[in-house]
Formats: sequence, C-alpha cells, structure tokens
Amino acid sequence: MTIVLALFAGAALGAVLARGDFCFHSTWRRLFAEPRSTSLLRAYLVLLVVSTPFVQLFIAVDLIDPFIPPFAPWAAIVGGGVFGVGMVVAQTCVSGMFYKLGSGMLGMVVAIAAWAVGDLLVWRWSLTGLRESLTDNPVTTTADDGTEQVATVTSLLGPVGAILVILAGLAIAAWVLRDEATERPSGNLSGIRLGLITGAVMVVAWLLVRWHGFDYSYGTSSVPAQVWGELFDDASISWWIPLALVSVIPGAFLAAAAGDRLWFRGETTQRYGQLAVGGLIMGAGAGIAGGCNLGHSMVGVPLLSIGSIVTTLAIVAGVFVAHHAARLLAAGS
Repeated sequence: MTIVLALFAGAALGAVLARGDFCFHSTWRRLFAEPRSTSLLRAYLVLLVVSTPFVQLFIAVDLIDPFIPPFAPWAAIVGGGVFGVGMVVAQTCVSGMFYKLGSGMLGMVVAIAAWAVGDLLVWRWSLTGLRESLTDNPVTTTADDGTEQVATVTSLLGPVGAILVILAGLAIAAWVLRDEATERPSGNLSGIRLGLITGAVMVVAWLLVRWHGFDYSYGTSSVPAQVWGELFDDASISWWIPLALVSVIPGAFLAAAAGDRLWFRGETTQRYGQLAVGGLIMGAGAGIAGGCNLGHSMVGVPLLSIGSIVTTLAIVAGVFVAHHAARLLAAGS
C-alpha cells in the first residue's frame, strides 16, 4: 500500500507541475527580469493560502503529526543562498529536474546525477562536517510543559503569530486577485488555477501520508544519501519520499503526453555543463539547508516552520544575486 500511495502522490504532483511548467527557478527569475512576470509567483502564493490552513487544521485535530523542519540560522541562510545560486546556474529547481525529465528534457539526467553527488557530499562524504557545524544548536522554543519545540511562527509568537499568519494570508489573497486581473488571460494552467490545483495536491498528499503513517509528504534533500545507505550500508529507510519523488517523472510524462507537449530532446555541450554544475550546487545547498524548494518552500512553509521560511527567503536572495551577477557578466563580455 505504501508503494501505491507514494506513486499516486508523486505522479499527481508531477502532472500538475508539468501542466503548469511550475519551476521555482522561473518563479523567482521572472520576478526579477524585465519585463516582470508574476504568474508563477501568484501560483505559489495561492498554494500557500490553500494548503496552510488545511495543514494547520490537520495538526490541531491530531490528524497528522508532521516532522517540522528545524531552524538552524546559518544552515538556512547559507544552504538556501547556495541552492538559489545553483538554480540560476542550472536554470531549473530540483522538482523541475524531475518533471522536466518526464516531459522529455533528457539532459535533466545529468542534472539529477550531479544533484545526487552534491547531496552525498553533504550527507555522507567530505562536506558532512560543514553541514553538522552549520546545523548545530537549532533555535527552539519552550512549551508550557517545559518541553523544547521546533521554532514555528506560532510556537515562537503564540496567538500573535496566528493573527499575523491570517493577516498575511488575507493580504496575499488580495494582491493575487488584483494582480491576476491585470494580466492577459491564458489558456495554459497558470496563476490562481495552477496554485489552487497544486495546493489541493499538497493537501491530499498529507492525507495519504497519514494513511501510510509517515511524517512528511514531499522532499528531495538526503534522498540520494538514504538510498545509498539502503544499498551499501544496510540502513533501513522509509521509501515514501524517494518513491514519491521518482514518480514525479511518470506523472509529468502522462501530463505532457495528454497535453501534446511531450518532446524528447538533448542539450548543447554548454547546457550539459550548466546542468552538471548547477545540479551539484543545488544538491549541496539543499543538503546544508535540510531541504529545497519542494521540501521547504512547498511543504515546510505551510507547516509555519521558521527554518523553511528563512530558507525560502535565502533561496530567493540567492536567485536575485546570481541572476543580476549573470546579467552584469553578460553585459561586460
């Protein structure tokens, strides 16, 4: 049953990501480009507005007992920033590598292989010490019963945090509706529609996770390291996240084929190099931060994890710096 549920959850995510070409590199790069496009940003914000109240309700009624990504400030800032730079170099995000491979971009095999090496470097090989030093002593809060809790918006700020989240949600909804009205309608899955469907997939995934008995829906960081341990070190792992991640590929394939958007192609030599370097950087950055655009930005933020929120902001900062640095280099060449 675990295999079936994980495959369904991953395939559903892959289908909607492929249908909307929902890549987080494009989300942030288009925000900083000229002319600016906010369609994917609106989709992401709607995803948060949809999934956050459901996730918090599921927690409140003890329907789920999720793992909350911890907040180690330097790991979040450094890892997130490095990950953002890697996205600009590779011109994709980690979840993008998987759904784009399913859509026919065969060069993503190189990016995925390099990402796996970067992940192994941080979790099992030479950069393990760096990751451990940056993730040491995470910020926690103390509950009324004296137990230590992971830092979240509500555990840190209490009722004030909950009010701030509600106000932020209302402000985001107002901005999205206004911004959506100013953009020319498109026949493609984008903007509010893309956010609503992706948010629904994220909510359903939590219910499937609860049925399985696992504590997290989607992620990429440490997946190669866990599979390596299973294959070579006799370590046992839960296969939910690895299976859900891999099944993004067939889900994207089916969506691309159904939408007549399936196109098998390779890349130029330069592009293969960008994918290899960018994938390696993303694997290392996500390993340091303990998550990527999928595990932190799409799953961790609705959990109100401070670590996921700061990592997401650091990813955006990394994209901003790398994007403008690339433009300056191009202008000077």
